[in-house]
Amino acid sequence: MTFLVVTDIHGAPSPEICLSAELGKTHPVRHLHLADLCNRPDLSGEALHKHLFLGEGLAQVTATLIPFSSKDTLAIGYSAGGTALWQAVQQGMQLARLICVSSTRLRDEGPIDTPHHVIFGQDDPGRPGQNWLDHVPQSYDLIPDAGHSFYTKPQSHAYAQGRRAFDRALA
Repeated sequence: MTFLVVTDIHGAPSPEICLSAELGKTHPVRHLHLADLCNRPDLSGEALHKHLFLGEGLAQVTATLIPFSSKDTLAIGYSAGGTALWQAVQQGMQLARLICVSSTRLRDEGPIDTPHHVIFGQDDPGRPGQNWLDHVPQSYDLIPDAGHSFYTKPQSHAYAQGRRAFDRALA
C-alpha cells in the first residue's frame, strides 16, 4: 500500500504533522501541494483558493491527479486537497480508499463509489450539514471542539481525536 497526500491551500500539513506521519515509517508516502498540481507554485492561501474555485485551477488539479490512479493507493486530502481528490475520483481516478479531512467544499459534491471516509471539526462553520453527512459519505467523524484547521495543531486534543478517527478510517 502506498499513500498519497494532497495538502490544503497553505501547503499544510507538513509531512511531520500529517495524520499519515506514522505510516511514512513503514509505507511510501507522497506529499503533493495544490499550488504545484495546478502549476501555480507562486500562489498560496486566499490567492490559491480563488484560482482553484473561481478559475480553472481545480480542474487542472484534478486532471493532474488522475494519472496517480492505483488500486494500491490510499489518498488523504486536506481541505481543498480532499475536494480535488474527490472530484478526480468522480472523473475516473482509481484509489483503494480516500480520506478527506476538513474538505468543506464536499458539501457541494455527490457520492462516489471509491471506499471513503470524511473527517470534519464539529465547530467548522463550512462543514457539510447533517443531511449531506447522512446521505453522501460512506462514513464520517465529527471531531468535538474542533475548527477547520485542527489537523495543523499536533499538540491539541482535537488533533489527537482526529488522529484516532484517521486510524479507524484505515481499518
